[in-house]
Amino acid sequence: MKSKISFSIKTLLFGIENPKGAIEQVLFAKMMAEHLGMPCCNCLAKLTFADTNINKELSGAVPLDETLIIGYEGWSDNTLHLCIRSGRTACKIATGSSTNREIEIFDDYRNAIILRKLSEKEIMEIFNYVWDNMEIIQPDPNPIRED
Repeated sequence: MKSKISFSIKTLLFGIENPKGAIEQVLFAKMMAEHLGMPCCNCLAKLTFADTNINKELSGAVPLDETLIIGYEGWSDNTLHLCIRSGRTACKIATGSSTNREIEIFDDYRNAIILRKLSEKEIMEIFNYVWDNMEIIQPDPNPIRED
């Protein structure tokens, strides 16, 4: 029996001309984009899993805040980075480009001590879903958030 991972994605940016978002998440995304060599970050979204054990720490370890998708949508290519934000630290999960649809899973994630990690197949499923539906991580065009 083939099981699929259950997740939801919510964009964290809003506005068209000059997208904005929660300062903590936007600054984190900017820092990660620079670290990963992205020209800029024009897409940012939060990934939430139905299985609440995914990407959560073991008892007594450093708490992990949220799983984020940081993206750069260009004219001919979309680059995505999947990572876990945790206070002032981060755990890089994977990166990939829509041109060849190949992903690279980072050793940071492979070696992390986490209750339940995503499998390579699950990570690929997330990347393919986002690449097929890029509008879900693009900034919300409404200039005012109702959060």
